[in-house]
Amino acid sequence: MKRCELNRLPLQINLMNILRRCYLTIRYRLFRLLLPFPKIHTNEETLEKLLHSNLSMARFGDGEFHMINQTEHLGFQNMDERLSQRLRAILSSNSACCMICIPFGLRSVKHLNAQGSFFWRQFVVFHYRKYIPYLNYSRPYYDACVTRPYIDWLDKSHSGSFFSRLKGLWQEKNILIVEGERSRLGVGNDLFSGAASIGRIITLAQQAFTCYDALLAETRRLAEAYDLVLLALGPTATVLAYDLSQLGLRALDIGHVDIEYEWFLQKASKKVAIPGKYVNEVKGGDRQEDRADQQYEQEIVSRIFTL
Repeated sequence: MKRCELNRLPLQINLMNILRRCYLTIRYRLFRLLLPFPKIHTNEETLEKLLHSNLSMARFGDGEFHMINQTEHLGFQNMDERLSQRLRAILSSNSACCMICIPFGLRSVKHLNAQGSFFWRQFVVFHYRKYIPYLNYSRPYYDACVTRPYIDWLDKSHSGSFFSRLKGLWQEKNILIVEGERSRLGVGNDLFSGAASIGRIITLAQQAFTCYDALLAETRRLAEAYDLVLLALGPTATVLAYDLSQLGLRALDIGHVDIEYEWFLQKASKKVAIPGKYVNEVKGGDRQEDRADQQYEQEIVSRIFTL
């Protein structure tokens, strides 16, 4: 390739990026005008509801939406028809005891930084139409990003106070955490320092839904001794939170909250790996080495790794 042709490449690539962004902007604005969008409460309204009620919470992020139609491989969870069917049913449900949450970014991106705004505008343009048949437009949803008040926000000045209020959900309560074996929620930070006690059920970091029936049974058995169940297991947590709520147990799907809190403490400007913790959104974040922690080991009350 001649030198003059090489010199043109950056200009051509930059032009293509500009055209793609223009295409995305036009399509996004068109879709916002023509397509139906459900009402979604803000993260502030969602947190207030959680703090002043005894409701459970099941969350849908982009991964859960992709699992519904099995359109993209998630990496940590293989496509599973039973899981897809459960997610479809929960998304369209109207439970009196479980808040169904979807990202507020589907409703508006004005509060997001450039990366967050681009992500959800792209999601609306290329994916949203596939999920319209499964959404319930007769009632409002809550914000799934209530557990993510930092990294994608344009204004991060309120993140600290939001985390402080979020901690009120488990303040002086006996909590049972159900998580993947490399998630280690709250380890190395003070996220759960206000809890009266902590118990942990540890399961697979990947393909957790293969253990679902055993996980549901064990969580139900142990949860009677706790005030609150906290879940961080991707799409499995969405289903588990809903099912536990139907059994009269309060369960909150709080996926990503610990990683968001770590990024907040670091004042990170972008998503980064956290030593000793599984971070599926960062390159290499799924290959973190375990770090010995005696307190964490003592909190484990059960391990579920088989059907």
